[in-house]
Amino acid sequence: MRAEFLSAERASLSMDAGPRLSDERAGSLRSALAVPLDDVTGYVVAAGAPEGRWPVSLGIRVDFLRDPPSQGRPMRITGDLIERDGRGGTTRGDVFDADGRRIAIVVQRSHLVSVPTRPTSRVHQPARPPESVSLRGALEIAEPAPGLVVMPPIPLAANGMDNVHGGILLCGAEFAAMSSIDARGDWRATSVDINYLRPVSALDTTTFAADVVHRGRSTAVVRVLVSTAIGKAGAIATVTLQHGS
Repeated sequence: MRAEFLSAERASLSMDAGPRLSDERAGSLRSALAVPLDDVTGYVVAAGAPEGRWPVSLGIRVDFLRDPPSQGRPMRITGDLIERDGRGGTTRGDVFDADGRRIAIVVQRSHLVSVPTRPTSRVHQPARPPESVSLRGALEIAEPAPGLVVMPPIPLAANGMDNVHGGILLCGAEFAAMSSIDARGDWRATSVDINYLRPVSALDTTTFAADVVHRGRSTAVVRVLVSTAIGKAGAIATVTLQHGS
């Protein structure tokens, strides 16, 4: 990802297409777009935050309109402020392909927390994995049972506070949802709505457990509970999937 513009009202960055946006199990990992969308919308709130305050996401709702490109020219990702107050802000983000077609839309709600200094992860940041490595492989995702996904402690998943990046938690929710219905490339996530309940440390194992609420011939709705290493709920996501989308 490359930052292009940032202000307290708007931000933009670009992201290369590549195998990272594909998945060997589900065909396309649409939720990989949640990482830059979380960043670009959060940057806007951070840019307008007072000294000693930093935004933390309360929730993200992302709708996917089509698969991200696995090759070709870079995508453009924008974030815009919707509303700001003394407690935090609400922002909207969009992803466009190189031809200007909208790929995904996000709305993020953030609140401000007190911090002594601007967050910078203490975790050793590894070298960027080769483009040939999928996000599933880079995160060392394991599936010990259908609908159960486990991510080990991994620096790649950390944000500036040494917690698992909110976009990575959303990715894990899609992995678990796809696993729960045994998707094999013929299902796509059309939306993910995730609420963040408490920080999830990137220094510990994170578990994603899926519960299929509904499965029909064309649509499935899956609830995913994200748990910390000590079994506390870190986030709850609702993933809507469509067959053949």
